[in-house]
Amino acid sequence: MMEKMENIVFDRNYEEDEPDPLAQAIFDRVNAPGGFLEEFSKKMDAIPKVIVPKDKENYEYLLGRCDEFAKRHHGKIHGVVDFEHWDAHIDLTLPMLEFDDPEDMSLLKDIGEKAHYCCITTQEDGKFHFHVMINYFEEIMSEEYGDYLKFETLAEDDELAAMLNMGISEEDEAVVRLIGEILDRFDNETHVDKTTAFKAVASYLMQNDPDAISYELIAATLTALLEKVLDDEKHEED
Repeated sequence: MMEKMENIVFDRNYEEDEPDPLAQAIFDRVNAPGGFLEEFSKKMDAIPKVIVPKDKENYEYLLGRCDEFAKRHHGKIHGVVDFEHWDAHIDLTLPMLEFDDPEDMSLLKDIGEKAHYCCITTQEDGKFHFHVMINYFEEIMSEEYGDYLKFETLAEDDELAAMLNMGISEEDEAVVRLIGEILDRFDNETHVDKTTAFKAVASYLMQNDPDAISYELIAATLTALLEKVLDDEKHEED
């Protein structure tokens, strides 16, 4: 006969530590009105978007499954393809949030595989709010241009750059601003938009010597491209 065993107990205390003052200050700065997040979002909103076919398929699939879940659990569902915030999301309001059979459990698995974010909160009336988000859209731009926009936005906020120990030299800041001015000239003076121009330059430099890429080289190559485009368009008009 097996001896009676003691219960196996696992206890951990993960009470929240005191917030890091620097981390809190960075969070407040990034999310402040007119701060990094707002300004970067404005720049990203200006980039042309396309629908990602796989995300569209995943959204429609999850919307159907969540609709079935809401029916079985006597809840409400609200799905949106959002052209203002550039995503698609599904919101469920449920009297009880439970996954008690293989079908419900498979929904959790599908959400984990097909969505990009989910969040569960409680409401004042005691019901549960289950939010699921799928990116759905993507910007028509290169990864390099996205990195440039982040750097440019950070360069505009010296205090945030200092908090992140990413002090930007006056030389780098000047070159970043020059790149921005050159890209604006593409939009204002040519038939080539700034995103296409930057993608062309990034692709060209990556094919030649990626290790030699610098902001100065990007600015110089963009300038040469701008002069060529302006010259070509002038000859076309003549």
